[in-house]
Amino acid sequence: MSYSYAIIGDVTCDLSKELRERFEVDGYIKGHITIPGGKELDAKLEWDFTDPKAFYSSLKTMKVGYSTAPASAEEIAAYWETFLSKGKDVLALSISSAMSVTYNLMTNAQKALETKYPERKIIVIDSRKYSVAFGLLIIKACELRAQGQTIEENAEKLETIKNTIHQMGAIDDLFFIASKGRMSHSKAFLGTLVGIKPMGDFDSDGLVTVIAKVKGYEKAFKATIEYIKKTIVDPENQLIIVAQTMREKQADILAEMIRDQVRPKEVVLSDIYPATGVNVGPGLAVAYYFGTPITDLSHETAIMKLITETL
Repeated sequence: MSYSYAIIGDVTCDLSKELRERFEVDGYIKGHITIPGGKELDAKLEWDFTDPKAFYSSLKTMKVGYSTAPASAEEIAAYWETFLSKGKDVLALSISSAMSVTYNLMTNAQKALETKYPERKIIVIDSRKYSVAFGLLIIKACELRAQGQTIEENAEKLETIKNTIHQMGAIDDLFFIASKGRMSHSKAFLGTLVGIKPMGDFDSDGLVTVIAKVKGYEKAFKATIEYIKKTIVDPENQLIIVAQTMREKQADILAEMIRDQVRPKEVVLSDIYPATGVNVGPGLAVAYYFGTPITDLSHETAIMKLITETL
């Protein structure tokens, strides 16, 4: 379908080609990734220079051998211009400004293009999230557009719901998330204890805060299901995405538990692509969904405390 405005994310949203096509995402801003040996490549939402197993295996053994960088303001502007020049407005979403300069670069590109295309509208949304949580917000934007929302109405709605996206599941090793600025540093839990699964949700900036630690996947996933039940809103109309990094079996188990016990409209599985994977690392199996508003996580921490005490 042809719309009056394009919806564009960035490479950290971790939406597969299938999901982007299904929900009519117009495109995304690529980033840059440097791999061991110093070679810089385009960071894309695909496995073009490697495959998931090889990538995460390499990342596990060379924790400091990879790095990422966002697209420049000039690169962002050039991509947006392909839509503006065809008479389309642009609704752009970025990874949380608490984790990356992408949002600031997008606003710089916005200012430059507003002078060149004064008749066009450009709205930039700071998602306050990253990875699949960010992707879910893009999907919601596409759904709102399909329902007839104007670009202004859409942006206004996204601002009201972006702090209702939750993450819950198991993370084996928090080294990457903590060291790459994806975690609330006051709650950082570095290193790996055998069998212990840290479990975290987002704070209002989209940083992960550990709110529980349990032993083993069985307890972690039981706690995840109960946590989702107590924090999700309108599950029967929701798409829940379960994402994983080198934990396909565990992600399959978690997804099936969600289907059986939470009963959302749909559950889909997702990869975490290299641009985010460098900053998340191997060993993640988590669910992303819309739920109750998140503020300081005190409510969520109390919920999880009650859950883990009964495991």
